[in-house]
Amino acid sequence: MKRVFLDTNILLDYGLDRELADYAGSILELGRRGLIELTASYLSFANMGYILRHHPIDEIYQLIRMMRQPVEVLPCNAAQLDAGLITGVKDFEDVMQYQCAKEAGCDVIITNNKKDFQSFCDIPFLTSEEFLVQFDFDN
Repeated sequence: MKRVFLDTNILLDYGLDRELADYAGSILELGRRGLIELTASYLSFANMGYILRHHPIDEIYQLIRMMRQPVEVLPCNAAQLDAGLITGVKDFEDVMQYQCAKEAGCDVIITNNKKDFQSFCDIPFLTSEEFLVQFDFDN
């Protein structure tokens, strides 16, 4: 089974009902159905709570609980931080996401911000739409 890492922007697409929310919802549904193994970092959920802080607190908790159900939450640790500090990559949050996905043995990173991963990522990374187009629904 494919081990899939969700970047924060995928969770936010769904949570904020942004333009690509349907793709994110389809990916979450694949996880709920057990067709893929979904992962995301603890940092993503923390960032999501912060970004949504102006919404009613009950809505934030309900949304995070619902999204959390099919997702294995991966820890962030000092080794990931130290490895990220060595890179000098422009978007520090993205390099932290990558370090988390790499340590967890993820097969692919799904992000709708591919340009920031191009300079350092050795794990395949796809947009949510690309992932769904390439996903083999028969296996």
